Amino acid sequence: MNILPYKLKTTKEQLTSRAGLMIVAQIIKQLELSKSIDLHFPAPKSNRGIVASSYLETLILMQHEGSFHLDEVKHFHDDEALTPLLGLQQMPKASAIGNWLRRMGNNGHGLPSLSKVNKGVLKAALHRCKGITLDIDATEIISQKADAQWTYNKNQGYMPMVGHIAEVGMVVACDFRAGNTPPAKDNLAFIQQCRSALPQDCYIKSLRIDSAGYQTKIIQYCEEQSIQYAIRAKMSAGIKEQIEILEEKDWQPLIHKNGEASQSQSTCRIVHWITGHETALTLVIQRKAIKGQMELDTEELAERTEITDQGYIYRSIVTNQEGWTDSKIIHWYNQRGEDSENRIKELKLDFGGDVLPCSDFGANALYFMISALSFNLFALMRLFLPEELAHHRAGTIRWRLYAIAGKVVKTGRQIFINMKEKHRILLEAVLSRIRMIEPMLI
Repeated sequence: MNILPYKLKTTKEQLTSRAGLMIVAQIIKQLELSKSIDLHFPAPKSNRGIVASSYLETLILMQHEGSFHLDEVKHFHDDEALTPLLGLQQMPKASAIGNWLRRMGNNGHGLPSLSKVNKGVLKAALHRCKGITLDIDATEIISQKADAQWTYNKNQGYMPMVGHIAEVGMVVACDFRAGNTPPAKDNLAFIQQCRSALPQDCYIKSLRIDSAGYQTKIIQYCEEQSIQYAIRAKMSAGIKEQIEILEEKDWQPLIHKNGEASQSQSTCRIVHWITGHETALTLVIQRKAIKGQMELDTEELAERTEITDQGYIYRSIVTNQEGWTDSKIIHWYNQRGEDSENRIKELKLDFGGDVLPCSDFGANALYFMISALSFNLFALMRLFLPEELAHHRAGTIRWRLYAIAGKVVKTGRQIFINMKEKHRILLEAVLSRIRMIEPMLI
């Protein structure tokens, strides 16, 4: 029997395998996030109570580490070397965090307060960017909670609406909804919610939304507010009739981003009317040649965003970008897949947005928004990472940056962290950049 020549021993030295989490703690300190949280959230009712910043910062650090269940906070309690590096005054236990989420999620203070805290993070990232591109989309969270409702995908769960700022990839607002809420419901109200959630000197310059936003009141609102928009149109009998009378000469090849003309896709621009809107709209139609056998259209026409006819799939976008080419409008609209849909995947998979820790709707709504705040802090941090790390998702950052082994040594009033030379150089470079962030209290 072969046994490797090692012996196990114990040590009383202060060791941690997550020294890189000090970067997250430094961002929190640099933004003066604790001050902002305690300013906007209600104070504890007794001097012995735990302040809101301790709850929120603990959850943020947990989510950055990859721990999404409340009882996993014990990993921080057990890491005696790590807690002094994070600067937390108090670290609550799982039961206390759950009680706080339920209390704040149902007393009417939690979500508005968190939105004000989030404004400071957005302001730090946007800098001089005033006009933003807003992408909104609904996402499904499958859950077996007692109050979970059936979604249109025939799953039990929830259907939150999420708004993203395309320029910085951050979440501006969330609306946590029951699973049976139609994605098209109250979208204008949510757009206005996103507008109010922006820093004071920012405004919505452009809007991109799928067919859930194909509504007269949203189009009218955009035109009244001088918002450029691109909205996926639902097919109708009128649009189908217009497509059928188009001639081949009316179609132009779609120009790819590299400047080459597509051999299988083409575009056409027509005038379009929508019920309740007094003036004509611009409709950009895109067709794509079908390869292989066509599938029959069985869904009601009014509920579809595409139709198949004579060997082509047709889709359309309603827009007021009159000065742009059809190809540019299509590419710009399709970019929402990266700026919104993929960011929602990161929010859910990388920061626990699809993990609902409580059996309470209000508490889960607050936790979902806290996940969005953690995601925003991560997006802000990526702006200050070296080029070789700046475009990676959280999973890679966790093992390349957060999971750095270190020995913590306390001498007098100072704390030293001993680590490998390459890790020290990396952390010092990132920390020096983060210290240039100016606090943005709202």
